[in-house]
Amino acid sequence: MKIIIVNSLYYPYKFGGAEVSVQLLAEGLVARGITVKVITLNNKKEIERFNHNGVEVVSFPLRNIYWPFDKTNYTKIKKAIWHVRDYLKNPIVEMVQKEISNDNPDIIHTNNLAGFSVGIWDIAEDIKSPLIHTTRDYYLFHPNSTLFKNGVNMDINNSFVKSYSWYKKKKSQKIDAMVGISKYISDLHKENGFAGKATHTHIYNPIEKVNIRKKACNKLTIGFLGRLTTEKGFDVFIEYAVKYKNNFNFIAAGDFASTSNSDVLRKDAINCGIVLKGFIPIDELFSEVDVLLLPTKWNEPFGRVVAEAAVSGIPVFANLTGGIKEISEKFPWVKDIRDFNAESINLLFKGTIHEVSNPFDKSKITDEYLSLYSKVLKEQ
Repeated sequence: MKIIIVNSLYYPYKFGGAEVSVQLLAEGLVARGITVKVITLNNKKEIERFNHNGVEVVSFPLRNIYWPFDKTNYTKIKKAIWHVRDYLKNPIVEMVQKEISNDNPDIIHTNNLAGFSVGIWDIAEDIKSPLIHTTRDYYLFHPNSTLFKNGVNMDINNSFVKSYSWYKKKKSQKIDAMVGISKYISDLHKENGFAGKATHTHIYNPIEKVNIRKKACNKLTIGFLGRLTTEKGFDVFIEYAVKYKNNFNFIAAGDFASTSNSDVLRKDAINCGIVLKGFIPIDELFSEVDVLLLPTKWNEPFGRVVAEAAVSGIPVFANLTGGIKEISEKFPWVKDIRDFNAESINLLFKGTIHEVSNPFDKSKITDEYLSLYSKVLKEQ
């Protein structure tokens, strides 16, 4: 079996959790004897080709006015131009079609499409290849891919959301199977008319348990992992640090975004004693923290950091919305952030089981995708 996987980013680029999940899947498929070619983007001026852990990677230069996968804060006009080019059939589609037209893939499996546009789906129709799409965010609904704006989650029935998603919804009717990385995100797309003729299902992200080497400390340490932004709830984390600084140590790992309030967040964090670690490996952070506090405000499609902590035996307090609610149903130490207090943390920490089964094991997730591939091929 030969699979073409399309994702905006892939190794060595890392902007979020999607590229990690896609890499684990691609390498898991290769380990099962599947031939995998990944089509992805780069911020250079030429096509790059390389093999990484058995996966053939073809990386195309982005055909748009700027590289969006960094911390640069571009003007509203530039952003508008970028999204118009991305909304319509991006010129890169022709380059990709030329690349894979002779590959004769059994399946084309698309994921994050920012930088490619949904025009990439036309290729599957043109070369008569079954098309599977995994939705990992809200890209098909809104250009910001988060449905979170001005500090609140947007109404799915918002007139802009409905008009913006119309074209993408129409294009999605080419899809044979649509996968959500949680039941929540899968149901959201199905109920709003995406891929009307497709098989709809959910397959969680593959998660590897993190090896932890605990460091001794007199006080329990509360940690934050992710972009240090209001959207991710870092401002709320600061409020908890102010309230409980006499009870616990507080540390945060991640980078600040190039937004207007980043300097304020940084100053407030330092003033209340939060240790800012910057970007560090996840095993290093998990070795230093006893509990994660993740007050994310947007509806996470899955919640990769929550899952990584949970399977590694680290208690988590979070807003149980979006896909995070499903993770909490599998791990009793993933708790509602409203229950966060000194007493509950001490009780929860003592009751956590550190040797746990992993419902997101990468072998299990690979098997689920292989089963879906086989199902789609049989239905052709």
